Amino acid sequence: MPAEHELTQSLGVSRFSLREALRVAQAQGLIEISQGRRPRVAAPTADAAAGLIELTLRRSRRTLLDLAEGRIVLETHIARQAALKATEQSMAAMQATVDAVKAHPGDPDRCVDADIEFHRLLVEAAGNLVFEIMLAPLARSLRDARRETIRRGVRPVLDGHSAVLRAVRARDGDAAERAMREHLELARSHLTGAAETMSS
Repeated sequence: MPAEHELTQSLGVSRFSLREALRVAQAQGLIEISQGRRPRVAAPTADAAAGLIELTLRRSRRTLLDLAEGRIVLETHIARQAALKATEQSMAAMQATVDAVKAHPGDPDRCVDADIEFHRLLVEAAGNLVFEIMLAPLARSLRDARRETIRRGVRPVLDGHSAVLRAVRARDGDAAERAMREHLELARSHLTGAAETMSS
C-alpha cells in the first residue's frame, strides 16, 4: 500500500480520518500495520471473510427469517457431512455443549454460547472452510433472537442437538440431515415471536 502521506493526498482526507479508517481495516483483519512500515494488505482469513459477510448482512436489511432460511440450507448439508467425518473428539465436544445447556437451563447467555458452540463444532467436523466462513456471520446475526428463544425454554435446543448428535454418532447422514432440518424449522417458527419481543 502507499505510504500514509501519499494516501492522504490521493484520497483528499485528513491524517486523522485516514488513520481511523486504517484502524478499522486493521481490526477487521484486512490490513496489517507495523511501527515504521507502510500498511500491508493482509492475507485473507476465514474470520476476515466472515466479518465482511456479517457487515454486509447488517447493512442489507435482511430479516431474521431470511437468515434462518439460509441456515437451514447450509446446516442440513453440514450435518450430513459431519455424520461422515466427525471424530470421537469432536463428538465429545458436541456432547459437552448439550451437557452445558442441561446444567444451566436458567442462564440464557450460557445456553446461547453452548448453542452457538454446538453448531460451530458441527461445521468444523464437516471439514469445509467455506461452510465455516458462511455460517459464522449468520450465527452472530441471529444471537439476540436465539437468546429470546432460549428464554422461553431450552427443551427444543436440547432435543434438536441431541437428535443431530445421535445421528452423527451413528454415521447416518440422512438422519443427521433430517434431524437438523427439524431442529432449524422449529427454531425458525420461534423466530417470529422472538422478533416481536425484541422490537417491543
